[in-house]
This record gives sequence, C-alpha cells and structure tokens, in this order.
Amino acid sequence: MPSFKPTDLWPAEPHTLAKIEIVRRYVYLWFSILGSRPGKSLVYIDGFAGPGEYTNSTQGSPLAALAAAKGALERPGSGLRSKECCFLFVEKRKEFAEHLRTLISSTTWPGQLKWEVQEGTFEEKVGGFLDHIKQERQQLAPTFAFVDPFGATGLPFKVVSDILSYPSCEVLVNLDSDGIGRLVTAQNIEKNRDHLDAIFGDNTWISELDPALPMRELTPRILALYKQRLHSLQNVKYVFAFAMNTREGQLNYHLVFASQHPLGLEKMKEAMKAVDKSGTYSFSDDSVGQELLPFDFDAPKVWAERMRKALSGAWLGYQEFQDYALNETPFVNPKSMLRHLFGEDRVQVEWEGTPPRRGSFPEEKIKTIRIEP
Repeated sequence: MPSFKPTDLWPAEPHTLAKIEIVRRYVYLWFSILGSRPGKSLVYIDGFAGPGEYTNSTQGSPLAALAAAKGALERPGSGLRSKECCFLFVEKRKEFAEHLRTLISSTTWPGQLKWEVQEGTFEEKVGGFLDHIKQERQQLAPTFAFVDPFGATGLPFKVVSDILSYPSCEVLVNLDSDGIGRLVTAQNIEKNRDHLDAIFGDNTWISELDPALPMRELTPRILALYKQRLHSLQNVKYVFAFAMNTREGQLNYHLVFASQHPLGLEKMKEAMKAVDKSGTYSFSDDSVGQELLPFDFDAPKVWAERMRKALSGAWLGYQEFQDYALNETPFVNPKSMLRHLFGEDRVQVEWEGTPPRRGSFPEEKIKTIRIEP
C-alpha cells in the first residue's frame, strides 16, 4: 500500500466546507445540551472519515467535531467534565485512516475526549458494533452519527435505522440523490438491485421510482422515499432535508437529518442558519416537479401558504403546527407563519384564560388553532 503524501490531498468544494461547518456548529450544540443531562458517556460517529484535511482546510469533519466538543467541554459550567465523550472515526482506505490518526495525534485533547480511528467500511464497523450491542442486550449511549459516503453506495439503511432505534440518537446523512438516480436509470438494473435494496432497506423503490423519469423529477422522488422510510421507523418523528448545490445551482446531494426529538431538529436548523451566508445550499422538500425554494429563514409568506393548504379546516393543537414547521419548513416554530395568516384573517384560536396581545401566539395559552381554507 503506497504511503499517503500531502500532495495526495484535494481542495474542498464550497458545499463541502459549508457541510463541515454545519457539523461543527451542531456538534458543539449537541455536546453542550447533552452534557447537562444524566448519563456517563456521549458518542460521535463519523462513518466515512476521510484523511482529515484538505489543501484549503486544515480540518475535515473528524477534526471539526473534536474541536467542537473541546469547545463545549471548556464552556464555564459545562456538564461534560463528568462525562466520557467517545469518537469513532471509520475510514475504509488504510492510507487515509493512518493520515487521520497522525493528524488527531498531533493535538493534545482533553482527557474526557476518547477517540479511535478504525479501518473498514461503515457497514462492517458501525453495523458490527450495533449488532454486538443488540446481542448483549445493551443500550447505546446518546449518539450523533455523521454518515457522509463518497457516492451513492455504502450507506445501508439497516445501520441507519439501528442507530435511530435508540433514544437520544440522531443521524445526518449525505444522500447522493443524483447518484442513486443513476443506479435506478442504469440499463442493466439487475446489478444495482442489491445496492438499491440496501439504501432503502427494502424493495419499495421498484414501485416508487420510475426509471423513465427525467433526473430533475427522479431526485425529489428519491428524497421523498428516503424520508418516508425514515418516518416509518418507530418514534422517528423529525426528518428534514436540504439540498447542497454547486455555485451554478445544480444539485450535488441532499443532507438528511433524523431524530426522535424536536430539540435536535431545532438546533440543526440553528446550525444551518448560522452557515447560510454563501448560497451554497437551499431548502429542499419532496414536492416532486417543483423548483427548489431558497432556504429563507425570514420570509414566511410561501411557507405560510403551504401550511394553510396542509393544515386548514380543522381545530388542531399547537404541537401539530410545531411539528409541521419543523419537518416541512425552514422555521423552528410556526409563529411567523401564523402571524402572516393572522394578518390575512385566516387564523382562529381558542385560548386558555385571557387572550394575549393581538397577533402573538404563546403556545402555553393555546387550546386549539384553526386555519381557514
């Protein structure tokens, strides 16, 4: 095996740098919040770790995650001082794994941060680890897994679903929708069946993904099916996707976040909003045939209209509007959209006690809400 040299590195594209920054910011928030909760340990998994750096960046996702955890640990009053923070970096290529070990070893990390680089595939190492936990009837500690494969394959749904089967465990997946589309439309589909079955966890893709469709229609269907498969998992109520685009506006891939808890998705959106400066990504839903909408955190009009169409006509609790906002819009709550619809005289509210000032929606005072069709 040839040794790895600095000249073997490559530059990170803008969307890659944005992705790493999203991971860095979210990991900081995740460790900060979970550090204050009961439990002895927290786990971060990077399923496709790479060599750890680029020619234009000294930190790939593994170093960014470690640095973020270190920052959370050093916060005044941090609860992480009493916890063990475990980092598992998985990399298939031996020379990449060795280079990553060297990079991480060159920094002195706090004693609470325990890290390991394992050479092998995501399915072998992470899947094998989860199988062992099941066999021993153990619980998985709160875990955040970043699953960022190089291409469409190597991302078995079984491993993703096994992670999400445990409480306080979340995933951020790089879904190569365009690459998966090429697998679906290949002339010799037989050789791709096993790959597609593994990606979606079953063969529902056969009836849901029409290989005759143009790619601009097929990729949102791929995203919609993947989100549907995640939503089918027990207790996984919060699934959100956004597109990472080239500067020319072409789709590179979708990043898909899944969690059992609304707070995780709220904080992921906070991380994305903080990075949303360069236009390297945009909000993406699974509305087949529609153009991608800008990931605009400050313009509720379009999203309010979509919420009206989805939820109008019935008296519903605030939580249903909250979950809709988290899963289907850029916002962390529905209040800006409700205010917009209220201004159009489309919102009625049943209040607990004295109504608040006009146009405000304190959730603790809301009995039910009705949006006029």
